[in-house]
Amino acid sequence: MDEALRHAWTQIVTAADLDEHMQRVGQATANAELLRTMLDANTGDKVSELLIVGAGTAQFLDYISADCFAPYRLTISDINPEFSRRAKQRFDRVGLAVRLVVDDIEDTHLSGSYDIAVIILVLEHIDWRQGLRSVHRLAPRQLHIVIQRNPEGLTEAIAPQRELNASMTVFAASARPALLSPDELIEFLRTLGYRLTWQQARPVADGKTMLGLSFNRD
Repeated sequence: MDEALRHAWTQIVTAADLDEHMQRVGQATANAELLRTMLDANTGDKVSELLIVGAGTAQFLDYISADCFAPYRLTISDINPEFSRRAKQRFDRVGLAVRLVVDDIEDTHLSGSYDIAVIILVLEHIDWRQGLRSVHRLAPRQLHIVIQRNPEGLTEAIAPQRELNASMTVFAASARPALLSPDELIEFLRTLGYRLTWQQARPVADGKTMLGLSFNRD
């Protein structure tokens, strides 16, 4: 991870400001709906190990039913301890058991194996190939990923005209996430043994799109 991004996500952005920004631009709702659709496709009798990488504050719990997670033993990770504490409060409110791990997925301390891994708007902020190699070592049979697509001509992750709250203003001035090409992502995962099985796009503010992609391990 670029040092400016690492500093921003661990020292600058507050949990409250992140939640407010994601709600304002519609990404919180879009990402939660994509997550629900992805998990609904996996519902069955077998209890699966589910890992959500870079889960942040678990804001998705404000928009989808906790029942979505009933078939899973759930682990969530994030690089920011404050985000994880806010996530724990959300899980406690809905009565969901969860294992929380403060972790950098590029140099992960996670071990064991997981049936399903979810990665939502994380790859834009890290060395995404290294992050995916780390996840691959955890042997998920399914990967669910959400990335951001911008309208033509907009190259920055945060639109320049977007009004931002306090810590997100500092973030935008100092950190530069890098958007991914869906085709490049799909091709790289193919080399790791994953094939694309589903995709869906959800429009959000500033002409952007949240693109959900699901992969099965061959």
